[in-house]
Amino acid sequence: MDRESTLHIAAELENLAVIRRFVEKSATALGADPAATSDVVLAADEAATNVMVHGYRGQPGTIEIEVSRMGDALVVCLRDRAAPFDPTTVPPPDLNRPLEERSPGGMGIYLMRHLVDEVTYHATPQGDNLLTLVKRGLHETS
Repeated sequence: MDRESTLHIAAELENLAVIRRFVEKSATALGADPAATSDVVLAADEAATNVMVHGYRGQPGTIEIEVSRMGDALVVCLRDRAAPFDPTTVPPPDLNRPLEERSPGGMGIYLMRHLVDEVTYHATPQGDNLLTLVKRGLHETS
């Protein structure tokens, strides 16, 4: 692993701007180009929003966000102690159906999957949720 930055923050919607700035600054410091940085910031924002709204459901909690670089990949890990939920099991929305016939939600996860190259989830033995977002294709740093 090259370098990493970690943020521990209350899982409150008003902290989303802080999370976005943290991911953006960390990704830039790790050598990510503006397009990759933008994709990772938006994917992390969607993931954090899901944790806050659907995971903690208005209850107090925290999110730990770690941004690191491994070779040509930017890696963002989000760790929380909300109710277990694996977003990788959510089927993609049927974009061909009219909006009024679709179930609400699911677009954030769909967006995450299209912004980054890999989305993985696992529950840790300690009961944490760990969501990892990987964006590949960064230029090697010296």
